[in-house]
Amino acid sequence: MIIKNFNILASDKTRGDALKIINSGIESVLVKPLIQKQITLSENTLKIKNHSWNLSKYNRIFVVGAGKAAADMAETIEDILGSKISAGIVIDTRTRKLKRIKVIKGTHPLPTKINIEATEKIIKILNNSGENDLIIALISGGGSSLMVSSRIKLKKLIELNKMMLKRGATINEINTVRKHISNITGGQLAKLAAPAELISLIVSDVITNNLDVIASGPTVKDTTTIKDAVKIQKKYNLPSLPFIETPKEKPKKVANILLVTNVYAAEAMKKEAIKIGYKSKILTTQLKGEARLIGVKLAKLVKSNCALIATGETTVNVKGNGMGGRNQELVLAASKFINKGVIISCSSDGVDYISQAGGAIADKNTKEQAKKYKLNADEFLKNNNSYNFLKRVNGIIITGKTGTNIGDLFLVLGEKTN
Repeated sequence: MIIKNFNILASDKTRGDALKIINSGIESVLVKPLIQKQITLSENTLKIKNHSWNLSKYNRIFVVGAGKAAADMAETIEDILGSKISAGIVIDTRTRKLKRIKVIKGTHPLPTKINIEATEKIIKILNNSGENDLIIALISGGGSSLMVSSRIKLKKLIELNKMMLKRGATINEINTVRKHISNITGGQLAKLAAPAELISLIVSDVITNNLDVIASGPTVKDTTTIKDAVKIQKKYNLPSLPFIETPKEKPKKVANILLVTNVYAAEAMKKEAIKIGYKSKILTTQLKGEARLIGVKLAKLVKSNCALIATGETTVNVKGNGMGGRNQELVLAASKFINKGVIISCSSDGVDYISQAGGAIADKNTKEQAKKYKLNADEFLKNNNSYNFLKRVNGIIITGKTGTNIGDLFLVLGEKTN
């Protein structure tokens, strides 16, 4: 069970069923078993989905990468390739002791000096590779903050990230700005890797699965321009930035392979809901919008005997100084309107902005508990203080860092009437 506090949260059957459905969604996108299914090595032939490579033709094989799934991806790749790997460096929010690939623990969502120094080591590997070498890049959500080689100083970069997050910029907008002040994202990792051959294995946390958006697209040609970055700069009143244009040519000798998406999670949740005995429907795998508004809409969709499922990613326009994240804020807003059934919003990576919470759950008892403790949901929403509200009413889901990242999972579950 991924959800560590399942027994505490599952105070009745409907809540328990809802948690089981969400848990199945997260388990379905854990990268180790998925990679093992999609990647095989037979003697010197490496097969990845419908692609294959003869590894005997390469002098050296290097592994680089970044993201919240990078450590698990690196461990699995090392298990498959073993001594064929010459060296490697990946950056994750967790550390891992491997024989050939060094896993460096970086920071997210805000970068630090650790991230920058680790990225410099990746760039050194890329610069030292040659025409007869193979580079395997492991890319997943969170990579934009973890793999950092910026054209502005760290302090200014941190302030810039804080501004965009607090002002409700979408992940696409944030990454567009990041790419145009970076030396490694927006197709520039692929440029640095040339003339070596590059295989990029990707776990998507982007609802459209656009490869140039995931981790700011370090291995694909960039479809955004300086003009796009300037528009976003003006929209959110950001400071002056030294934008550069990113590569617009499709990189040569590069294979970008999408391994994991949020569709896996949505389908797994639907299958689990049907197994438990609910009618089940996937509303969308591209849910987006202001978290508190989406929460209200979802709360009004509760139907008896029915599981309504979605995946995607919402945003929060931060105006207060409380604790919480987009999933918790969505559930807090929904808690005002849900009179039957259960609503859950949960991050697949296990960190809903703060490490103490992966997401949240609410039902009719949430309002009763709030009344008991004299908690005013509107006041907590005003201060973006969802965590401290939901913690008091037994609504915080704890998973810990899961080692995957495909965005967020949403569930509206009606009580069984038969």
